[in-house]
Amino acid sequence: MWIVRPINIWVCTINSGLNWRQKLFACWVAPRGIISASIASLFAILLTQRGVTGGDSIKALVFLTIIITVFLQGLTAGPIAKLLDITLKSATGAVIVGSNPLSRLIARLFQERGESVAIIDTNPESCQQAEKAGLRVFLSSALDHSILEEAGLDSMGTFLAMTNNGEVNLVLAQRAAEEFAPPRVLAMFPKDPQGDAPGNQNKINQAFVSDLPLKDWNEYLTDGEVKLGETELKSEGLKFQIAHLEALVQGGELAPLLVERQGYLQVVSAAQIWEAGDRIIYLLYDPTPKLLKRLSGSSQSRLTLEKHQVVEEVPIPEPVLEPVLKEGEIVTEAEILPPPVSR
Repeated sequence: MWIVRPINIWVCTINSGLNWRQKLFACWVAPRGIISASIASLFAILLTQRGVTGGDSIKALVFLTIIITVFLQGLTAGPIAKLLDITLKSATGAVIVGSNPLSRLIARLFQERGESVAIIDTNPESCQQAEKAGLRVFLSSALDHSILEEAGLDSMGTFLAMTNNGEVNLVLAQRAAEEFAPPRVLAMFPKDPQGDAPGNQNKINQAFVSDLPLKDWNEYLTDGEVKLGETELKSEGLKFQIAHLEALVQGGELAPLLVERQGYLQVVSAAQIWEAGDRIIYLLYDPTPKLLKRLSGSSQSRLTLEKHQVVEEVPIPEPVLEPVLKEGEIVTEAEILPPPVSR
């Protein structure tokens, strides 16, 4: 029971999509004892019918062993889950509503990390494009509870609504938060949801950045006017690096998509608090004409993660040195101010 059963569960979950932590947890808490109890009861009856003593003792011993293992595993399931880091907060994967160039890119990035991802859309053509990209897609409405179940939202870590309609996204996010309660619920909407969803304002986060022009970035992706990049926040000069990224975002040059923190990949939220060590995956607007891209050989059919100079070179202002006065020394205004520039 303590050796054969875990080995059997591990072998049966080889192609299940579970990681090694989840498999190990299943080996520890998986249901066991049903077959043993039935066989023990059958043997007790047969032994009693044939006049062999000890059948009831065997059955009692088997049931006692089952009770002990159930209590032991039940009491230790929580600590073991925390030890293996497979609690609900660490759930991976994503269900994305809306099949557009940006959502398909995000789904691809999740999939390349080995995480489960599903896209839901009502447009047949958009679903076909997702299927061509090798993504799991459902041609249906995300308001259908059964579709969300089939997509696996009950075990996913992220729900992301990013259709072209912000109000629809907010409604879908509310439904998902109420019915499935995934750890992270995000949606693209043009305003703060506090006035529309007071009960769920702490559950629903605005995806990416405030008022991200989804239509524009989808066009950039379609026209090949973007670069896919990654950067890591460092403790040294962290404030300047964050300020530089925010300036690029406000200028419409950069759109942060995902952040990897402590080994977990998450969708960036507008209220994201950046920390040292965060690895940010972003899109960089590159309006270089297509002809120049082809001549320079930089045209790519598939976006790949790279580091880009415009993001990595953070302008750090030099400290202003104040004049040091010796005791009894007098400095005039002309000595402090820089000389006038001749024109």
